[in-house]
Amino acid sequence: MKNDRILIVDDEADIALILKLQLEDAGYRTVRGRDGVEALELLGRERFDLILLDIRMPRMDGIEVLERIRHEWPDLVVVMMTAHGSEDIAVEAMKKGAVDYISKPFSSDDMKKRVERAIQFNRTRLENERLLQEVEEERHKMEAILRAMADILIAVDRQGLVMTLNQTAAALLGVEPHAVHARPVEEILAADIPAGRLPCRVVLETGEPCLDVAYTLRLGGRSVPVLSSATPLRNAAGEMVGSVEIIRDISAIRALEQEREDFVSMLSHDLKTPITSVVGPLDLVREGRLGPVNGEQKAYLESAMESCTEMVEMIDTLLDVHKFEAGRMVTSLREEDLAQLLTRTVARFEPATRNAGIALSVALPPKPVTLSVDRTKFSRIIGNLLSNALKFTPEGGEIQIGGAVVTLPADVTDRIPPAAYPPESIPREGRFLLLTVRDSGIGIPADSLVTIFDRFVQARNRKQGKASGSGLGLAFCRKAMDAHQGFIWAESEPERGSVFQLLFPIAMS
Repeated sequence: MKNDRILIVDDEADIALILKLQLEDAGYRTVRGRDGVEALELLGRERFDLILLDIRMPRMDGIEVLERIRHEWPDLVVVMMTAHGSEDIAVEAMKKGAVDYISKPFSSDDMKKRVERAIQFNRTRLENERLLQEVEEERHKMEAILRAMADILIAVDRQGLVMTLNQTAAALLGVEPHAVHARPVEEILAADIPAGRLPCRVVLETGEPCLDVAYTLRLGGRSVPVLSSATPLRNAAGEMVGSVEIIRDISAIRALEQEREDFVSMLSHDLKTPITSVVGPLDLVREGRLGPVNGEQKAYLESAMESCTEMVEMIDTLLDVHKFEAGRMVTSLREEDLAQLLTRTVARFEPATRNAGIALSVALPPKPVTLSVDRTKFSRIIGNLLSNALKFTPEGGEIQIGGAVVTLPADVTDRIPPAAYPPESIPREGRFLLLTVRDSGIGIPADSLVTIFDRFVQARNRKQGKASGSGLGLAFCRKAMDAHQGFIWAESEPERGSVFQLLFPIAMS
């Protein structure tokens, strides 16, 4: 309130002086205009928060000044002053935009209260107008966003009746927005699932978001696969008043998935078949069935055979990763003895580690351990990790396989990188087998400890190894561990080796 500027417009000097003294004593700053013409001149040069405007003045009366003010300075608050008995004129002035009026003679307290109230009223009005403008701008933004959305959006009330839908929904569903208002949503969405399973209906039933529901929707006479999510619609008090469902056409994504299926099928047949055709003749030549083979020739043939075998394994790994992702990989779990599984797998790598000058050792738990695993996939997990360790461990290094039974998994799962698994999936209790594959190789940078389990991804420094890889072996390990409801992660420091940790659930003894 204080320091507000008030323009006093009155041709009677004594009244203007009294107003000036009383208002300035209350903390206002004042300027006097002797008549309407001078008041308009002052308004054109300076800014005021309120004008006290007398109705009867020479040259231009207060009503004319008020009309000019409303036209040129619509945000300026005006309080009229009138002689006692002219209240009807003052009321007419208020109809034309004045906020209040003061009858002469006036009391000091009443006058100051009216001035304060008028200024506060104007401020509230201006603030409301500003807020309304912001709301309107946000509404226009939201309408623009909804118009630009390529997805279907439908909002329903607590009874599941349509409240609104966007232009995309109206166009794709072939309806007029006003014609479907207050109709049940299942009459608008011709889906292949029961009405109660529509995400917006599920939200109304549970009060919780319903995300990523796949179903088929009838659009324009054709069946379209869609992915839909719905969330509660709440009012300012936080009460649920309905739900909003967003439906996305995923037919293009499904087409891409089919292309990937076709590509994987091509890998399975068109690549493996010619490689198999190459292996057969190579094997005949290597065995000397087509003539004598000297030592150097045999070495080259062995190298070619190894390359073909590696290529077949790479294709098989890619196919298996794809099967895991498509949910078509069959995992046959059986109770297996850990010592027997590891002995068979490690034995395959002993010649290679011996030739590379690398020490390979195994440390098993003191008591026999059985676990429920798919024997083939378990062997491939350990084999992939040993193969990796062999590639990136220099001559004179060592590879160690260790095992231990864990009854307090939180002691080890706290070391899992935060981005590797959702926090809620990491076990805090239970009985597990912890296997470790440790090497003394070049290590893995910290920023790659999570991404190395993605397809076709290798840590930057892994190119320093003895052989480059496809980036599929660790991806297979992650998928296979997921199928066993287990966990895999890596711990490492560059140039100080790596440790791959595998956590398998085992039955309580």
